[in-house]
Amino acid sequence: MTGLKTLERRVISWLLSDDTGASSLSICAHMLGEPCEGYAPSDCSDLGRCLRLLDLVPEWTPRLHEMATYGPDWKGLIDQWEQIVHLYHNEGGVPFNERPRSPETYRAMKLAIAEGYRNDPNYECGFGGDGTLTWCKRIPGESDDEDLES
Repeated sequence: MTGLKTLERRVISWLLSDDTGASSLSICAHMLGEPCEGYAPSDCSDLGRCLRLLDLVPEWTPRLHEMATYGPDWKGLIDQWEQIVHLYHNEGGVPFNERPRSPETYRAMKLAIAEGYRNDPNYECGFGGDGTLTWCKRIPGESDDEDLES
């Protein structure tokens, strides 16, 4: 087959690869309208798998903001997505595949996730002196109470 593969073929090829993870599978499932766990990328390896999926299926990139509905971690990441992706690709002026670690990108991700939780009234959280999330728990809401009474 020459030219651009169909969306279905690109997704199937990706699913059969060894370049998948919980967060990239969550993006794929959501974009396909399938049940989704909503896992957010938690480190630079996860982020890289998500970005390579979006490189393979660029038509999903404009919809990435939809992932923010899965929780404060995604919300925080989406709010800072462009900056985090820029760091991922350019940290220290060294291409990602030529550097052993990406501490600036990792820190930016952790701060973005913390910010997502900090701004979500449904969570009680603790933050370290560096601004990163140290713990959190969901505050039971009225809908949770209704579920408990049923």
